[in-house]
Amino acid sequence: MSFYQEHEKEITTLQLISQIVGKLKLEYAYQEPQWAHVILDITPRGFTTGILGQGEDVFDIEVDLVNSRIVIRTMSGNEHITLADGKTIRTYYEEIMAAAQQLGLELSIHTKPQEMATTIPFEEDASHHHYDADVALEILKWFQFARDTEKVFLAPLRIRKVHPGLFWGTFDVSCIVIYDQSEPFPDDTKVIERAAFDEHMIEFGFWLGDDTDRSPTFFVLPYPFVEGTPLEIDATFPEGSRFDDGLAEYLYEMDDGRSEKEDIIRFFKSSFIRSSEHLEWEDVQHCFNALKMKKNQT
Repeated sequence: MSFYQEHEKEITTLQLISQIVGKLKLEYAYQEPQWAHVILDITPRGFTTGILGQGEDVFDIEVDLVNSRIVIRTMSGNEHITLADGKTIRTYYEEIMAAAQQLGLELSIHTKPQEMATTIPFEEDASHHHYDADVALEILKWFQFARDTEKVFLAPLRIRKVHPGLFWGTFDVSCIVIYDQSEPFPDDTKVIERAAFDEHMIEFGFWLGDDTDRSPTFFVLPYPFVEGTPLEIDATFPEGSRFDDGLAEYLYEMDDGRSEKEDIIRFFKSSFIRSSEHLEWEDVQHCFNALKMKKNQT
Protein backbone atom coordinates (compact mmCIF):
# COMPACT_ATOMS: atom_id res chain seq x y z
CA MET A 1 0.00 0.00 0.00
CA SER A 2 1.38 3.41 -0.97
CA PHE A 3 1.79 6.39 1.36
CA TYR A 4 -1.16 8.08 -0.34
CA GLN A 5 -3.42 5.05 -0.08
CA GLU A 6 -2.56 4.56 3.59
CA HIS A 7 -3.21 8.19 4.51
CA GLU A 8 -5.67 9.38 1.84
CA LYS A 9 -8.16 10.79 4.36
CA GLU A 10 -5.54 12.84 6.21
CA ILE A 11 -3.99 14.06 2.94
CA THR A 12 -7.39 15.11 1.57
CA THR A 13 -8.33 17.02 4.73
CA LEU A 14 -4.98 18.82 4.74
CA GLN A 15 -5.36 19.69 1.07
CA LEU A 16 -8.77 21.21 1.78
CA ILE A 17 -7.22 23.30 4.57
CA SER A 18 -4.54 24.41 2.10
CA GLN A 19 -7.31 25.35 -0.34
CA ILE A 20 -8.97 27.65 2.22
CA VAL A 21 -5.63 29.35 2.87
CA GLY A 22 -4.67 29.30 -0.81
CA LYS A 23 -7.93 30.88 -1.90
CA LEU A 24 -7.24 33.74 0.51
CA LYS A 25 -3.91 34.26 -1.24
CA LEU A 26 -5.72 34.05 -4.58
CA GLU A 27 -7.88 37.00 -3.53
CA TYR A 28 -5.30 39.17 -1.76
CA ALA A 29 -2.02 38.73 -3.66
CA TYR A 30 -1.02 40.74 -6.74
CA GLN A 31 -1.66 38.66 -9.85
CA GLU A 32 1.19 37.08 -11.83
CA PRO A 33 1.46 34.88 -14.94
CA GLN A 34 1.14 31.08 -14.52
CA TRP A 35 -0.79 31.65 -11.24
CA ALA A 36 2.57 32.27 -9.53
CA HIS A 37 0.89 34.60 -7.03
CA VAL A 38 -1.26 31.84 -5.48
CA ILE A 39 1.58 29.45 -4.54
CA LEU A 40 1.99 28.78 -0.81
CA ASP A 41 5.59 28.95 0.41
CA ILE A 42 7.03 25.92 2.20
CA THR A 43 8.44 26.89 5.62
CA PRO A 44 10.37 25.10 8.40
CA ARG A 45 7.00 24.48 10.08
CA GLY A 46 4.46 24.09 7.28
CA PHE A 47 3.25 26.37 4.51
CA THR A 48 2.30 30.04 4.38
CA THR A 49 0.68 32.71 2.25
CA GLY A 50 3.56 35.09 2.84
CA ILE A 51 2.66 38.75 3.33
CA LEU A 52 -0.73 39.80 1.94
CA GLY A 53 -2.63 43.06 2.04
CA GLN A 54 -6.19 44.25 2.46
CA GLY A 55 -6.42 47.99 2.14
CA GLU A 56 -3.84 49.39 4.56
CA ASP A 57 -3.69 46.18 6.61
CA VAL A 58 -1.04 43.48 6.06
CA PHE A 59 -1.30 39.89 7.25
CA ASP A 60 -0.11 36.36 6.67
CA ILE A 61 -1.48 32.90 7.39
CA GLU A 62 0.68 29.88 8.16
CA VAL A 63 -0.41 26.27 8.52
CA ASP A 64 2.05 25.21 11.24
CA LEU A 65 2.24 21.42 11.08
CA VAL A 66 4.95 21.21 13.75
CA ASN A 67 2.62 22.70 16.38
CA SER A 68 -0.66 21.52 14.76
CA ARG A 69 -2.17 24.96 14.37
CA ILE A 70 -3.05 27.66 11.86
CA VAL A 71 -1.65 31.10 12.69
CA ILE A 72 -2.98 34.41 11.36
CA ARG A 73 -0.62 37.34 11.99
CA THR A 74 -1.05 41.09 11.62
CA MET A 75 0.88 44.05 12.98
CA SER A 76 -1.60 44.31 15.84
CA GLY A 77 -1.76 40.66 16.95
CA ASN A 78 -2.05 36.94 16.24
CA GLU A 79 -4.85 34.39 16.25
CA HIS A 80 -4.39 30.60 16.45
CA ILE A 81 -6.66 27.80 15.22
CA THR A 82 -5.93 24.26 16.44
CA LEU A 83 -5.53 21.39 13.97
CA ALA A 84 -7.20 18.31 15.45
CA ASP A 85 -8.63 14.96 14.40
CA GLY A 86 -12.41 15.12 14.21
CA LYS A 87 -12.55 18.84 13.40
CA THR A 88 -14.41 19.37 10.13
CA ILE A 89 -13.50 21.56 7.17
CA ARG A 90 -16.64 23.55 7.94
CA THR A 91 -15.27 24.32 11.42
CA TYR A 92 -11.81 25.23 10.09
CA TYR A 93 -13.38 27.62 7.59
CA GLU A 94 -15.59 29.24 10.22
CA GLU A 95 -12.71 29.59 12.70
CA ILE A 96 -10.29 31.04 10.13
CA MET A 97 -12.78 33.67 8.99
CA ALA A 98 -13.78 34.51 12.56
CA ALA A 99 -10.14 34.81 13.64
CA ALA A 100 -9.41 37.13 10.72
CA GLN A 101 -12.38 39.26 11.71
CA GLN A 102 -11.07 39.45 15.29
CA LEU A 103 -7.91 40.96 13.83
CA GLY A 104 -9.89 43.55 11.87
CA LEU A 105 -9.73 41.73 8.52
CA GLU A 106 -12.92 41.40 6.48
CA LEU A 107 -11.96 38.55 4.14
CA SER A 108 -14.02 36.64 1.59
CA ILE A 109 -13.32 33.78 -0.83
CA HIS A 110 -15.10 31.48 -3.27
CA THR A 111 -15.74 28.45 -1.06
CA LYS A 112 -16.03 25.60 -3.56
CA PRO A 113 -12.90 23.39 -3.73
CA GLN A 114 -11.17 23.27 -7.09
CA GLU A 115 -9.30 20.53 -8.96
CA MET A 116 -10.49 17.96 -6.39
CA ALA A 117 -13.02 15.13 -6.46
CA THR A 118 -15.00 16.76 -3.64
CA THR A 119 -17.01 19.87 -4.51
CA ILE A 120 -18.66 20.46 -1.13
CA PRO A 121 -18.37 24.16 -0.19
CA PHE A 122 -16.13 24.69 2.83
CA GLU A 123 -18.96 26.06 4.97
CA GLU A 124 -20.98 22.85 4.41
CA ASP A 125 -18.23 20.21 4.56
CA ALA A 126 -18.63 17.92 7.58
CA SER A 127 -17.25 14.89 5.70
CA HIS A 128 -13.53 15.69 5.88
CA HIS A 129 -12.24 15.76 9.44
CA HIS A 130 -9.12 13.58 9.55
CA TYR A 131 -5.88 14.81 11.11
CA ASP A 132 -2.85 12.96 12.42
CA ALA A 133 0.12 14.99 13.65
CA ASP A 134 2.66 12.32 12.65
CA VAL A 135 1.23 12.03 9.14
CA ALA A 136 1.22 15.82 8.83
CA LEU A 137 4.90 15.94 9.78
CA GLU A 138 5.72 13.26 7.22
CA ILE A 139 3.90 15.26 4.55
CA LEU A 140 5.85 18.35 5.59
CA LYS A 141 9.17 16.47 5.35
CA TRP A 142 8.27 15.34 1.82
CA PHE A 143 7.29 18.88 0.85
CA GLN A 144 10.51 20.32 2.29
CA PHE A 145 12.57 17.65 0.52
CA ALA A 146 10.82 18.37 -2.78
CA ARG A 147 11.13 22.13 -2.42
CA ASP A 148 14.85 21.93 -1.62
CA THR A 149 15.60 19.46 -4.45
CA GLU A 150 13.74 21.59 -6.98
CA LYS A 151 15.53 24.70 -5.71
CA VAL A 152 18.96 23.07 -6.14
CA PHE A 153 18.14 22.41 -9.79
CA LEU A 154 16.26 25.61 -10.57
CA ALA A 155 18.21 28.31 -8.72
CA PRO A 156 21.28 28.61 -10.99
CA LEU A 157 19.38 28.31 -14.29
CA ARG A 158 19.61 31.39 -16.49
CA ILE A 159 15.98 31.49 -17.55
CA ARG A 160 12.69 33.06 -16.45
CA LYS A 161 11.26 30.98 -13.62
CA VAL A 162 8.59 30.46 -10.97
CA HIS A 163 10.22 29.27 -7.76
CA PRO A 164 9.10 26.14 -5.88
CA GLY A 165 6.01 26.21 -3.71
CA LEU A 166 2.76 24.42 -2.94
CA PHE A 167 0.17 24.51 -5.70
CA TRP A 168 -2.84 23.83 -3.49
CA GLY A 169 -5.25 23.02 -6.33
CA THR A 170 -3.42 19.78 -7.07
CA PHE A 171 -1.45 19.62 -3.78
CA ASP A 172 1.94 19.38 -5.48
CA VAL A 173 5.20 21.19 -4.83
CA SER A 174 6.31 22.57 -8.17
CA CYS A 175 8.40 25.13 -10.02
CA ILE A 176 8.38 26.30 -13.63
CA VAL A 177 10.78 27.54 -16.29
CA ILE A 178 9.23 29.75 -18.98
CA TYR A 179 10.40 30.35 -22.53
CA ASP A 180 9.29 33.66 -24.01
CA GLN A 181 7.00 32.28 -26.69
CA SER A 182 3.24 32.71 -26.57
CA GLU A 183 1.13 29.55 -26.76
CA PRO A 184 -2.49 30.27 -25.69
CA PHE A 185 -4.38 27.35 -24.19
CA PRO A 186 -6.78 26.08 -26.89
CA ASP A 187 -9.93 26.26 -24.71
CA ASP A 188 -10.45 29.77 -23.33
CA THR A 189 -13.47 28.64 -21.29
CA LYS A 190 -11.16 26.78 -18.86
CA VAL A 191 -10.36 29.45 -16.29
CA ILE A 192 -7.45 27.70 -14.58
CA GLU A 193 -5.77 26.27 -17.68
CA ARG A 194 -6.01 29.41 -19.83
CA ALA A 195 -3.93 31.36 -17.27
CA ALA A 196 -1.60 28.50 -16.32
CA PHE A 197 -0.73 27.47 -19.87
CA ASP A 198 -0.30 30.46 -22.17
CA GLU A 199 3.45 30.39 -22.89
CA HIS A 200 6.01 27.70 -23.65
CA MET A 201 7.05 26.25 -20.28
CA ILE A 202 8.31 23.18 -18.43
CA GLU A 203 6.99 22.35 -14.96
CA PHE A 204 9.10 20.40 -12.45
CA GLY A 205 7.08 19.03 -9.58
CA PHE A 206 6.34 16.51 -6.87
CA TRP A 207 3.17 14.92 -5.57
CA LEU A 208 2.52 12.49 -2.72
CA GLY A 209 1.21 9.69 -4.94
CA ASP A 210 -2.30 8.59 -5.81
CA ASP A 211 -4.85 5.83 -5.35
CA THR A 212 -3.29 3.66 -8.10
CA ASP A 213 -0.52 2.54 -5.71
CA ARG A 214 1.90 5.15 -7.05
CA SER A 215 4.58 6.17 -4.54
CA PRO A 216 5.54 9.80 -3.94
CA THR A 217 6.67 10.94 -7.38
CA PHE A 218 8.64 13.69 -9.11
CA PHE A 219 7.41 14.76 -12.55
CA VAL A 220 8.36 17.00 -15.46
CA LEU A 221 5.58 18.37 -17.68
CA PRO A 222 6.34 20.26 -20.93
CA TYR A 223 3.84 22.67 -22.48
CA PRO A 224 2.65 22.66 -25.26
CA PHE A 225 1.67 19.16 -24.18
CA VAL A 226 3.32 16.18 -25.84
CA GLU A 227 0.95 14.40 -28.22
CA GLY A 228 1.54 11.28 -30.26
CA THR A 229 5.15 10.15 -29.91
CA PRO A 230 6.40 9.78 -26.29
CA LEU A 231 9.60 11.58 -25.35
CA GLU A 232 12.85 9.66 -25.11
CA ILE A 233 14.47 8.11 -22.04
CA ASP A 234 18.23 7.77 -22.62
CA ALA A 235 21.33 6.89 -20.63
CA THR A 236 21.49 10.34 -19.02
CA PHE A 237 18.34 9.59 -16.98
CA PRO A 238 18.57 7.78 -13.63
CA GLU A 239 17.28 4.22 -13.53
CA GLY A 240 13.52 4.11 -12.98
CA SER A 241 12.71 7.21 -15.04
CA ARG A 242 9.89 6.88 -17.56
CA PHE A 243 7.64 8.92 -19.82
CA ASP A 244 3.90 8.44 -19.23
CA ASP A 245 1.93 8.83 -22.48
CA GLY A 246 -1.38 9.38 -20.69
CA LEU A 247 -0.07 12.15 -18.43
CA ALA A 248 2.29 13.50 -21.15
CA GLU A 249 5.06 13.89 -18.59
CA TYR A 250 8.26 12.33 -17.29
CA LEU A 251 7.94 10.45 -13.96
CA TYR A 252 10.42 9.35 -11.30
CA GLU A 253 8.86 7.45 -8.39
CA MET A 254 10.45 7.49 -4.93
CA ASP A 255 9.91 3.84 -4.02
CA ASP A 256 12.70 3.88 -1.42
CA GLY A 257 11.69 7.04 0.43
CA ARG A 258 13.64 10.29 0.45
CA SER A 259 16.88 9.18 -1.22
CA GLU A 260 19.86 11.19 -2.41
CA LYS A 261 18.95 14.29 -4.40
CA GLU A 262 21.54 13.75 -7.13
CA ASP A 263 19.40 11.23 -9.03
CA ILE A 264 16.38 13.55 -8.94
CA ILE A 265 18.46 16.46 -10.22
CA ARG A 266 19.76 14.20 -13.03
CA PHE A 267 16.13 13.36 -13.80
CA PHE A 268 15.22 17.06 -13.90
CA LYS A 269 18.16 18.03 -16.12
CA SER A 270 17.68 15.19 -18.60
CA SER A 271 13.93 15.83 -18.76
CA PHE A 272 14.58 19.54 -19.29
CA ILE A 273 16.98 18.90 -22.16
CA ARG A 274 14.71 16.38 -23.90
CA SER A 275 11.61 18.54 -23.36
CA SER A 276 13.29 21.71 -24.62
CA GLU A 277 14.50 19.85 -27.73
CA HIS A 278 10.95 18.66 -28.35
CA LEU A 279 9.65 22.23 -27.95
CA GLU A 280 12.44 23.51 -30.24
CA TRP A 281 13.76 26.04 -27.73
CA GLU A 282 16.93 27.81 -28.86
CA ASP A 283 20.23 28.27 -26.97
CA VAL A 284 19.19 26.08 -24.02
CA GLN A 285 22.83 25.48 -23.10
CA HIS A 286 22.98 29.11 -22.00
CA CYS A 287 20.69 28.19 -19.10
CA PHE A 288 23.46 26.04 -17.62
CA ASN A 289 26.30 28.57 -17.86
CA ALA A 290 27.99 28.76 -14.47
CA LEU A 291 27.33 31.68 -12.16
CA LYS A 292 30.37 33.90 -11.61
CA MET A 293 30.01 33.88 -7.84
CA LYS A 294 32.06 32.50 -4.98
CA LYS A 295 30.31 29.36 -3.71
CA ASN A 296 28.29 29.96 -0.54
CA GLN A 297 27.29 27.54 2.24
CA THR A 298 24.27 25.92 0.54
